[in-house]
Amino acid sequence: MTKRGLFMFTLFLGACCSGQSQIQPQRPPFFLGPVDSSVVSGNAHTRPYVILNEMSIAAGVQFTPEMIEFDRNRIYSLGLFTSVDLFLDTLQGRSVLRVLVNERWFIFPVPLFGFRDGDVERAYYGAGLYHNNFQGRNQKLFGSIVFGADPSAQISFADPLVDHDNRISFGAQISYSKTRNRSEQEALVTGSFDELHYDGNISTGKRFDLYQYAGINVGYRTVKISSYRPGRTISADGTDRYLYASASYQYDGRDLSEYPTKGSYGSAYVTRYGMGTSPVNFTRVGVDLRKYIPLPPSFTLAVRLHAAFMAGGEIPTYAHVFLGYGDRVRGYFKTVFEGEHIACSTVELRYPILPARVFRVSTPILPDEFSVWRFGIGVVLFADAGTTWYRGQGVALSSIASGYGGGLDFLLPYGMIVRTDYAWNNLGKGQFILDFRRAI
Repeated sequence: MTKRGLFMFTLFLGACCSGQSQIQPQRPPFFLGPVDSSVVSGNAHTRPYVILNEMSIAAGVQFTPEMIEFDRNRIYSLGLFTSVDLFLDTLQGRSVLRVLVNERWFIFPVPLFGFRDGDVERAYYGAGLYHNNFQGRNQKLFGSIVFGADPSAQISFADPLVDHDNRISFGAQISYSKTRNRSEQEALVTGSFDELHYDGNISTGKRFDLYQYAGINVGYRTVKISSYRPGRTISADGTDRYLYASASYQYDGRDLSEYPTKGSYGSAYVTRYGMGTSPVNFTRVGVDLRKYIPLPPSFTLAVRLHAAFMAGGEIPTYAHVFLGYGDRVRGYFKTVFEGEHIACSTVELRYPILPARVFRVSTPILPDEFSVWRFGIGVVLFADAGTTWYRGQGVALSSIASGYGGGLDFLLPYGMIVRTDYAWNNLGKGQFILDFRRAI
């Protein structure tokens, strides 16, 4: 467990055991009807439009209690607030929807420490500075430098609403990384080797409504291999330099991005690598589909399908896809599967044994922005399956890795999820898993 994870988990236990009271806002009597206006309070730094743009309830809209809960979760999913509450009030005969928020601390010196791909022999360490809400406009400004395993450095800026009237976004990033090769097939031939990645890119996009977004990204990348072998790069000198461009579409109707209980999510992208005279010449297409179905009494059935496919010329080793790093099959959590195409799926049945609650932890040590904490515990049953393959190969049933099991999900402050699972694979072998990825 990382230091950050240990710190958050300790706070969680302390809040549960210390008897700190759960926050219960005092609301005026609630009634339904069309809203005349919305008023935001508690946002000392965040501009109101950032919050209002996440809401389905607007002036003149006849709303339901379900819409209140949906909007509350969407605002919380911005990652800017420790708590969010909505209630209806009357003012001089007019109905006013009040949005009450508690802001998170928005400037973080971030200590970076952990183990690459869960390997305790590959520790990394470093520091970063993260501004989560620059100018109060939900702009993200981040810079970091990391040493140890896979050292890296980056500077990035993102504004989801650089033109909030037309809902236009903008982002830019410059990065460097020295990455150990992930291909176990290549490592068996010559031993491990490094990949040097230099990248600069800019992006823009448009948010069409509360749920839909489309964008483009254009960049220039250099990849240099420390130990050249044909296939590891397209260029014979061991260094690939190329332009790339990507177009993407996203639909996000989830109620809460970090741990959804209802709604749908879908995204698709196409990325072209190599233009002009560059020898790099291939395309990647990918889709990610998710569905969250509430079941009585408080269960959630979550389903995810994810796939990516390659086309075009030769695919260098550094562009291969893998199961066992970002995407994993529980039961084969540390087993690496390599290919040019990937397909995987997950089904989870969740039940909140401690529904997410907001607590106020009074301490003179922490600033007020750190006094509000959100915790929850869920029990999960799951089944995973996935495979990778190369162009020209078929997908045999025997090549599909699968696993199933159960565990506990801990919802910690600041959107952190700690997952503890036990899984069996299709060969009957079991393994315990401690994971810090977000839930599907």
